[in-house]
Amino acid sequence: MKLWPLSPATGTDQSTTAPWMPLRVVARAMCCAVGHTAPAASAAINARINHFRETGFVARGGAPITGGALYEVGAWGAERLGLMLRTVLAEAMAGQPGIDTRTVAILVLGAEPGRPGMSGNCLAEALAAILEEMRGEGRQFHARGALCVDGKGGVGKALAQASLSMAQRDGPAYVLLAAVDSLLDAGAIEHYLDQERLATKSNADGFIPAEGAAAVLLSRAEAAAPALWIDALASTEEAWRFGADTPVRARALTDAMRNAAQAAGCEIAALDFHASGMTGEGWYAREVSMALARCMERKKAQFPHLMVARSVGETGAASALLTLAWLAALMGHPTHSPGRAGLLHFAGDDGRRTAMVVRYRAAPPAS
Repeated sequence: MKLWPLSPATGTDQSTTAPWMPLRVVARAMCCAVGHTAPAASAAINARINHFRETGFVARGGAPITGGALYEVGAWGAERLGLMLRTVLAEAMAGQPGIDTRTVAILVLGAEPGRPGMSGNCLAEALAAILEEMRGEGRQFHARGALCVDGKGGVGKALAQASLSMAQRDGPAYVLLAAVDSLLDAGAIEHYLDQERLATKSNADGFIPAEGAAAVLLSRAEAAAPALWIDALASTEEAWRFGADTPVRARALTDAMRNAAQAAGCEIAALDFHASGMTGEGWYAREVSMALARCMERKKAQFPHLMVARSVGETGAASALLTLAWLAALMGHPTHSPGRAGLLHFAGDDGRRTAMVVRYRAAPPAS
């Protein structure tokens, strides 16, 4: 399978202007600090369990940095990324024996270029090795595979590309969208320590660096069985950057939320909950609060905020798909579901903002 690059974005993501059709989550997979499979990780997140431990990295003064690392894994670098990616790709396809892999395109989301730590080249090497192994095992996937290095906020571009790919005449019937990332890297740790963004004993306004991977098998086809549907999607570009002299305005996230709700034909106040990739940083919390205050059409007594980072830490590009994979089961739970409709939103350091409306149901509404 030859990997084809996604078009670089300028301003609003080019891919988000393509016709959008709701996407159904057919299968899911997760690999993170609290579990190496979706059922194990989901159970831990539901119980608000974490696996935060002292790492081999140290803060200024020599105090160990707490992180969310995979347990009992000795590989590092490209090998470690490859192990996580291989794990979620295998889990997502394991329960789909009736699907011809030649109708499935693999799309992988990784960290944005220029971010310190695990590079796009590192992920490209890991993915190439996995695809070579699959070919050796006689498994062929659809030719429209891609590597998308747009980070956490770039999940909107990746989803839009998945929808567009399946809409084309020679496109795949399914897209296996995976994401993998790690901030437990010397370059990343040093960078975020310098920016005073890591949670340490002297900095409560920081995030816990972590690593993880997730995957969702997507289809545009309807099905009788209930499933999580991504009904609408919007991506925007924020001019503000961390460390800027100007305060957070949340203009892009506000636009993304409003556009997603409009595309879904609903009010944000009519949704049951919202979920995000928010970590422990104050700027992120302020941005979310400002955007919701502007977008909420009327006062709402409760609007629960779900965050996988409470259990898994900051997993970068993997955050959005870990959230989707978790909700794919949780929203259908008979007693613990947060609701049947929610708003998801994600923000990346590079300015990308994505919002989507998801619903748990049997089929999308008639057009």
